[in-house]
Amino acid sequence: MKTDEVRRYRRAITQCSLKLSLVDEANAKESALWIYRMGVAFSKIGELGEAVRCFSNAFLLRNKEQLDTEHLKWREFHDIQMAIYLLGKRNKVITSLAEGDMIHHLIMSRWYALLEQMKSAHIQLATDNLTEWFKSVKIDFPWELEDIGHINEANDL
Repeated sequence: MKTDEVRRYRRAITQCSLKLSLVDEANAKESALWIYRMGVAFSKIGELGEAVRCFSNAFLLRNKEQLDTEHLKWREFHDIQMAIYLLGKRNKVITSLAEGDMIHHLIMSRWYALLEQMKSAHIQLATDNLTEWFKSVKIDFPWELEDIGHINEANDL
């Protein structure tokens, strides 16, 4: 990436931070928008750890009324799965709020299924360290859709 592009994205991150600091705390949707935009900028300059953190926070904020976000295991699971999704993408960026909402809902659906599995298990799982188990959980993320877009672009040539 060119130095000018990196500078432009760094300025965008600074601007998003400033805008975020001016948002009323009660306005979760607007806060989420600025955090999402910071995630895009971080992703574009290759800072994927920061991008994942921003994307995960943004989509948790956008949908905070739908689930008990105080549940620490939920947050850990969401962060891990968001990272798996982002790292599995060719362009390493969530390109729209709609895409992020869809991924968030896929993760949330899988979380509810895991809760049901844990409740009905004959042997109770040790809940003190579920991180490795969370990493092994498979979600059928729509990565193929990204490839379809590239195929369609090639056919248009």
